[in-house]
Formats: sequence, structure tokens, C-alpha cells
Amino acid sequence: MFSNERYLTREVADRVPIEIQILMWNLVEKIEGEKDYLQVFEVIPNGREFVEIIHKQEIPEFTFSYIVKNTGIETKMKLYIIDNGQYSTMMFSHEY
Repeated sequence: MFSNERYLTREVADRVPIEIQILMWNLVEKIEGEKDYLQVFEVIPNGREFVEIIHKQEIPEFTFSYIVKNTGIETKMKLYIIDNGQYSTMMFSHEY
């Protein structure tokens, strides 16, 4: 799962810095064991210097929080990475 072609929506390409996109793909790859088809990311700016990324999945339950340098995130965002078996797509939650 998540080892196939990767896509993202136009809105993600326009609003999410490439460094954050790459980090989220890498975080999905780093999960050991079973991965849910739906990976959830909450990206929360913490001032101008840092951003908190909360990575979750439901089955099996997994939650982890990361603090990284802010590379242009100004507002809170919720994103999904979804694997449908043929390809994986990164999108905003409201695009699902």
C-alpha cells in the first residue's frame, strides 16, 4: 500500500509547500506494520517559525505529532493521503 503512483490535487500543489508535501509522503512510508488506506494530516502553524503536523490513521490506530520549521503555512489545514490500490492521492479533506 502507498507504493504506487502518487498524485495530488491542484489545490494541494498551490497551497502546500513542496517540503511539507514530501514530508507527509515520507511519514506514510515510515509507518511500520499495517497501514490504513486513509492517512490523515492536520497541519497547524505555531507562530511563524514552526508548524505542528499531526499524522493519524484509524485502523490500526496510530497518531503521532511532529514539529517542523514553517515553510509558508499560514492557516490550519487538514489533508488526506488515500490509496485506492492503483494510485495514491494527496488532497484536502474538503476535496474528498
